[in-house]
Amino acid sequence: MSIHKCKLCNKQTKNPKFCSRRCSASFSNKMNPKRKPEGKCKTCNVAINKSRKYCKKCYNEFSSTIDYTLEQVIYDKHHRSSAYALVRSRARSTEKAKNTKSCEICNYSKHTEVCHIKAISSFPLNTLLSEINGNDNIICLCPNCHWEFDNGLIKR
Repeated sequence: MSIHKCKLCNKQTKNPKFCSRRCSASFSNKMNPKRKPEGKCKTCNVAINKSRKYCKKCYNEFSSTIDYTLEQVIYDKHHRSSAYALVRSRARSTEKAKNTKSCEICNYSKHTEVCHIKAISSFPLNTLLSEINGNDNIICLCPNCHWEFDNGLIKR
């Protein structure tokens, strides 16, 4: 029985070509990609899929630095509960940056949620997300305190 080297990772293997299915698939996908890049990123000119405008790196930098208005981010293609999805997602990022690990009312720390003190829907459409998700409008609460806060049983 002879020992061979894997074509992808150069590990020793009994198989004449690859040490695992993963290496075989990775090698095949590099040699014959299913989706060939047909477009270019608007900022760095890296080859990307033609349905996109930016590569992942540029998109992440671009999307996190822009301060949108509420009107620009309202999502109405699906159920209305997802209308403020981007607002809530950025609120979680803001809260994570504050590094709060427990409920600000009862100090429960197993599971916490981000809560807007003033409801998102109460802001005018021309309000910036940075104002809606400002440190003075976001608190970290456990699910019980969050429900009680939203239903007026707890005042802050």
